[in-house]
Amino acid sequence: MTILDVPASAFDPRAILGLGLPAHVDVLLDQAWTSAWLIGRLHCADGWIALIQYVDSTGYERTVRIPADRVSLPTVRPHRSCRR
Repeated sequence: MTILDVPASAFDPRAILGLGLPAHVDVLLDQAWTSAWLIGRLHCADGWIALIQYVDSTGYERTVRIPADRVSLPTVRPHRSCRR
């Protein structure tokens, strides 16, 4: 890729860059979305990296770095009593 090439990803990091830390987010891990805390953001040569904390399926708290395009603002899920 040269400097004139169009980036392969259309990810816009402004949503997570504007969050105060720590922030509650959803992250894509092992092909599934899960809740996590965004605790840091790092700018690397190839893009933004998110530092997150989450509880894995065994109940252990994990702190990992993932590509920022795997981080999303939490979605509002309707409460069961609100469904029609």
